[in-house]
Amino acid sequence: MQNLNRMMIFYQVVKLGSFTKAAQVLNVAKSAVSRHVTILENEVGAMLLNRTTRQLRVTKVGQIYYQGCQRIIEETKFMQNEVSVLQNQPVGSLRIAATNSIGNMYIAPLIVKFMRLYPSINIDLMLQDQVINMVEEGIDVSVRVGWLKDSNLVAKKISTSRMVLTASPKYVKQYGPVVTPKELEKHHWIIFSLLPNPTEWTFTQKKQTETVFVTGNIKTNNAEAVKTLLLAGEGISVLSHFMVAEDIREGRLVELLPNYDLDSVGVYLVYQEKQHIHLKIQLFNDFINNNLKLD
Repeated sequence: MQNLNRMMIFYQVVKLGSFTKAAQVLNVAKSAVSRHVTILENEVGAMLLNRTTRQLRVTKVGQIYYQGCQRIIEETKFMQNEVSVLQNQPVGSLRIAATNSIGNMYIAPLIVKFMRLYPSINIDLMLQDQVINMVEEGIDVSVRVGWLKDSNLVAKKISTSRMVLTASPKYVKQYGPVVTPKELEKHHWIIFSLLPNPTEWTFTQKKQTETVFVTGNIKTNNAEAVKTLLLAGEGISVLSHFMVAEDIREGRLVELLPNYDLDSVGVYLVYQEKQHIHLKIQLFNDFINNNLKLD
């Protein structure tokens, strides 16, 4: 069994091309990863990796050994999935990624309910707004909000959320109401840098469109930070409706230009096509699809 663990560690090192990344995915110390690979090489009786301070190269023997490890790991996952299907009780670890906003507000509470149904699953939830490499990070399912780039991943849209222009009552009182989109070019804008075009916005009214270019002295890559700055009265910005719906209802934020429409954003479940055969991933995707209700 210990040898199988070392094979898994070696497999991750080669797959990710880094001792550091393998250690992060496996949640162990980098020194432990290096030690297990060295022990494995001694057991095999051959060098599997050529290490330098800058590069990590797989030897010919290492490549053959890696391919063997890959087959064993895939067979093990398949066997585990087959057993789970027969028992209708998924087991193992499920690594989920989501943006900070939807992860905190919706996915984390839903995970609590999901684990009550399937207590044998171990959940590892990663929250960050930046799009991450699912293969390198070992992510099974990602819940993404926004506009997706083309990739070899499967993206299933499960919901949409309209974009809303808001500011605090304090800001509106200080700088006056916004009557037309063109007036936004004179206002202080809080720029959310992860958007495709964070300083260019198109408003639609009665099939007529108007594009404005905005400026601001505050920029952030975190949607929650945008909301905090809005509440503090530091400017105007656009966020998904589900993020600000309660604040609008409670009067902490005011929707501006409500008679104009902005684009909606999609909410997607993203996964590798071959991964969807696993029962735990199928069940989680179905559960989120059926239970995620955005404001």
